[in-house]
Amino acid sequence: MLSIRRVLWPTDFSTGAAQAFPHAAALAAWHDAALHVLHVQEGPASASSEASLPLPSDRLQDLLAASGTPPAHVDLDAMTIIQEQEEGNAPPRAIVAYAEEHNIDVVVGGTHGRRGLQRLLIGSVAEEVLRTAPCPVFTVRGGETAVPSEAVHNILVPIDFSEASMGALRHARELALTYGAQITLLHAVEEVVYPSAYGIEPANMPGAQVVERVEDSLAELARSEIGYEHVLVEASVGYAPSTILDYANNHDVDLITIATHGRTGLERMLLGSVAERVVRRAPVPVFAVKSFGKSLLPNGNDNAPDTA
Repeated sequence: MLSIRRVLWPTDFSTGAAQAFPHAAALAAWHDAALHVLHVQEGPASASSEASLPLPSDRLQDLLAASGTPPAHVDLDAMTIIQEQEEGNAPPRAIVAYAEEHNIDVVVGGTHGRRGLQRLLIGSVAEEVLRTAPCPVFTVRGGETAVPSEAVHNILVPIDFSEASMGALRHARELALTYGAQITLLHAVEEVVYPSAYGIEPANMPGAQVVERVEDSLAELARSEIGYEHVLVEASVGYAPSTILDYANNHDVDLITIATHGRTGLERMLLGSVAERVVRRAPVPVFAVKSFGKSLLPNGNDNAPDTA
């Protein structure tokens, strides 16, 4: 089981945040962790506004009920719930600062799933938190049908054979034990296409033999890293973000666990981020493991002090 002692649920009182709450509460309940609730008010709060903390216990219970999470699975009365409201700071920076100050183990939040010009103009709180938070980030896309927080039966893990993706796989292994879920390992075999100016003949597309070899490697990885029978492996030719999203849309996937390499600045703008594209468009929640951040593995190297 993952080592989770503090879960942060940042809320802007949107539908996306509401749909993320059951997942945050369930993770906190199952790991006997403290649940931190944070609302960042960018401007002065209105006296008549209902969008403020603390949220009464019956309001939190309603959020659980809306997703169909049975009360027996998450007993809010038995949990440590810490509610904080901050003003005057941009939400992403405030969320990350709070996570650092309180040694948060996982941030669970909603994302609006914006694309195109709207996303460029407005930005995305979830994506900035994903890039800069010191710990894993669990996102739930707003607008999707709410599902019970325990209804995770198949976890999809994109694998590119990097050390970062190995970390994501090990976190997925522990999540699978928590949820009682199976794991699917997926690798996208991408084509290499050179501009005609290079004077290089187009390479042949990866064929069935390449895909078979990759699946053999995934199977060996499953045996060595997971070691139990509830694992599927698949390799597919295509662009990585599209391959991952297509698989999630066309199969019974309930959660994606993915590594993010933490690129920032110009490098991220030029190269893009597979994890960010998946988070933005995934039809299911995404658990993003940071290559540079805190490990939640039972034997992880988290030597930070245990503060409430």
